[in-house]
Amino acid sequence: MPRLAPSLLSAALAGLLALAVATDELWLVAVGVLVVQVLVGTAPAHGAGERPRPTTFVPVVAGSVVATAVAWDPQLLRGTDGTVATEDALISAGVFSGVMLGSAVVVFAGLVGQMLRRDGREDLVRAVAATVLVGVVATCAAGWVAASGESASIDVVAMAAAALSVALLVWSVPGDRVLLGSAAVTAGALTGVLVSATVDGIGTWVLGLAVGGAAAGCALLGQVLGRAWSIGALPGPQTWAFPAAVSVALVGPAVHVGASLAVLTV
Repeated sequence: MPRLAPSLLSAALAGLLALAVATDELWLVAVGVLVVQVLVGTAPAHGAGERPRPTTFVPVVAGSVVATAVAWDPQLLRGTDGTVATEDALISAGVFSGVMLGSAVVVFAGLVGQMLRRDGREDLVRAVAATVLVGVVATCAAGWVAASGESASIDVVAMAAAALSVALLVWSVPGDRVLLGSAAVTAGALTGVLVSATVDGIGTWVLGLAVGGAAAGCALLGQVLGRAWSIGALPGPQTWAFPAAVSVALVGPAVHVGASLAVLTV
């Protein structure tokens, strides 16, 4: 089963993030997210049959560090008095601000990296587009960090991690992709409901259904995009580690939104 390895790695990464959130140590969650983002940065050179390029990896990691740092501590966006929104506004929108700022860093660092190339830059447009796309995906993983700062973080992250794992295990089974995709999302949503009924927190079955379904759908999207991106790449660990990390990264915004909505159920 060619999809089994990335599915298992995605489940392992999501499980580690859930355990980190359970420890209530935000820095530990940030470290776990950075691991995911570094794996995303190892994206194979798109369609070129080459190894990952430093001109992609370095900008992606730089932007990821910025996005994760802002999600960890939104006060980093604070400027001089009278030039920024209130602290509450910064905290509630930290992950989105971090993604935008991190993406800007990716674009700038990516352009600098291309200017430093000495190989003629025949594929300049494709290389820059690939760097920016991979960078935006990597910064999305900061949503796990932002979600861990909410009061319902343990419950929501547990729902998302469990739904992601079950959905990808279903997806790894050989068969019709449309039917298995539908079954995987359904299984993920039901898993979210089950977790919401077992955790001793504020989660409701509606929240579990929404978070589970969203996490499952984003995880499947990550697997599909990651595998499609790796077509034509040289064989190596990145051909299965990259789709696994993309799945976890794309679930980040869904986890953050779910944790924010969970506060409304209190």
